[in-house]
Amino acid sequence: MTEIGESLLLRVFFETADGGYYSPMFEDCFEALPVPEFKGRLIRPEVAEEFRYDRIPCRCFPDDLSRYLPSDYVLVGGSSYHINEVVAHWDPRLDIGVYSDYWRSAGGRIPKSFREYRERECYIFFAAGLARYPRGFFNVKHGFTEIRRAFMRADRGVYVVAYMKVDEIADLTAIASRENIDIGKEGTDRVWEIAVKEYGERVIKTPHYARGGDLPVVILSEKGHYGFFERPIPLIEWSGKRKLLSNYSYTFGVRGLEDRVRQKAFDRRKTEEIISTLKEEGLL
Repeated sequence: MTEIGESLLLRVFFETADGGYYSPMFEDCFEALPVPEFKGRLIRPEVAEEFRYDRIPCRCFPDDLSRYLPSDYVLVGGSSYHINEVVAHWDPRLDIGVYSDYWRSAGGRIPKSFREYRERECYIFFAAGLARYPRGFFNVKHGFTEIRRAFMRADRGVYVVAYMKVDEIADLTAIASRENIDIGKEGTDRVWEIAVKEYGERVIKTPHYARGGDLPVVILSEKGHYGFFERPIPLIEWSGKRKLLSNYSYTFGVRGLEDRVRQKAFDRRKTEEIISTLKEEGLL
């Protein structure tokens, strides 16, 4: 049996600055809205079309994620953009087992220890803000201000909602270096083409490919090693005016109510504890 390696907890879905509110949570299901991305950043428009919210299926209803978007605008990095100017930054892709980021040494969030994924089982856990909106609220369209108002009045919290085991890593920058590709002169197309030949089409199913100039680290997970949890795991919850930590908070490194749960790295011992807890709960 392969020994457990390190792991990460990353917050990646709609929040107050990116999107402007939390994804909806229902009695027995929850959605996870990818944060919005400004279309102007994407130089491959034909790829960007794949990341429209109306092309991403809901988890809880026979519909698409556009049902949860406002009729007017959303926030991207705290600034407002008309709904027609954005697409989903659909990353992680928990439908096909893909997540793209950068090595921590290059300003990203992936630790160098993940390079040992063949010798040790490394994991990424994904967190999301979820809110309980009024029953039937998203059956009709609302403006941003109305959704934001409902969100601020709702019971809500930050939850661990999904996981991914690191089964393979496609390092696009390493490929460019290995092949002696001068990005300044040649661009990135040939790097991505080589990555597809070596790792498959899943590599380009990321908004980083749509941006054109990005050369991220693409993490690939095999079927059965990734997905959403059947139920969200609470870390911090707001109920009325009360803000509470859960029994899982300490397990995932949340020690205070003001923790925004952006990014947390866990060593092997802590990762073993997390995996053990999830298995005992029947979540893995």
